[in-house]
Amino acid sequence: MSRLVVSEFMTLDGVMEAPGFEEHRDGKNAWAIQAMTEEEQRFKIDELFAAGAILLGRVTYQIWAAFWPDAPKDQGLADRINGLEKYVVSTTLREPTWNNSTVIRGDLATEVPKLKHRTDGDILVFGSAELVDSLLELNLVDELRIMLFPVVLGSGTRLFRDERDISHLSLVGARTYSSGVVLLTYEPANEGPSSEYAETFAWTDEQIASWEASRDADRVLASVLFTDIVDSTGRAAALGDRRWRQLIDRHDRVARAEVDRFQGRLVKTTGDGVLATFDAPTRALRCAFALMGSLDDSGLGIRAAIHTGEIVMGDRDIGGIGVHIASRLLGEAGERQVVVTRTVRDLATGGDLAFAPLGTVSLRGVPGEWELFEASTTKGD
Repeated sequence: MSRLVVSEFMTLDGVMEAPGFEEHRDGKNAWAIQAMTEEEQRFKIDELFAAGAILLGRVTYQIWAAFWPDAPKDQGLADRINGLEKYVVSTTLREPTWNNSTVIRGDLATEVPKLKHRTDGDILVFGSAELVDSLLELNLVDELRIMLFPVVLGSGTRLFRDERDISHLSLVGARTYSSGVVLLTYEPANEGPSSEYAETFAWTDEQIASWEASRDADRVLASVLFTDIVDSTGRAAALGDRRWRQLIDRHDRVARAEVDRFQGRLVKTTGDGVLATFDAPTRALRCAFALMGSLDDSGLGIRAAIHTGEIVMGDRDIGGIGVHIASRLLGEAGERQVVVTRTVRDLATGGDLAFAPLGTVSLRGVPGEWELFEASTTKGD
């Protein structure tokens, strides 16, 4: 039975996007290739010659399929990659044109163990951030190799997404190259670490009270709006990087305009969505409806979630349980849906607003049960 090995290039701030010359949304590409030395290249070549197959997400697969068939024949690397069996996880890719390619459409928990049983040599995963997260959560990764580059990129897709579940790993190898690059090798750990210092440095009730008192000055009641584009990865792959970047730029311009129009504060864009706050839930709702309508012509189907509660104001970001609830709530929404908590329904005003019950759910990491509603408006009907 083969092992599944995730092998990644990563910056100090966790970015794994565009280590080569593929397009980066801010033009910050080739950060790994520019720092590579013969030592690191030798490792990557040996790694591939020890492998029996490659497993990729759709976006990474399409990048590789565009480059490697005509890549330079450097020490046999291109020939090895082109010759290996390649598997791409996708529900939308129809007929792969790159040789030795197979599409995996089924459940990862079922398909990956089958792949391990029928493959000789390691199964290597490169790039493919969303796929890596899924494989880690399903405990399918046998080894994680991170080649850490001494660069802070400041933007780009990060290897591990925000608010993912905790995964514990054991460091089984470390190697430092003359370039300053460090290769870190990990294996999954059965349990998390324990230390006497966790008890020694635990906060007392008095320290917690003091900290909370200092934070209270930054606490406000706000309506928090999260949006994102449904199936952004699939749409980006279908459109291509340049067309997708144009659409995202339009999305961000429209979002800023609509948030301003409804007197909100755009906290940040999230790559395929926005986080904004409003002083009233009705304004947050109307902004969400307007944003959906404005983006319809662009073919961008978005979803939205709104919760009204306490948040902690920062200089450039916001935090607190209110933000956490709204973030989790977004996962309950479908395309063109605005999902809200009962608090929003009870506080919002407007004869054109309607709220259809969606039932009660548990939100991961949030205590209690939450009654949810789908909000809609009759304006414009």
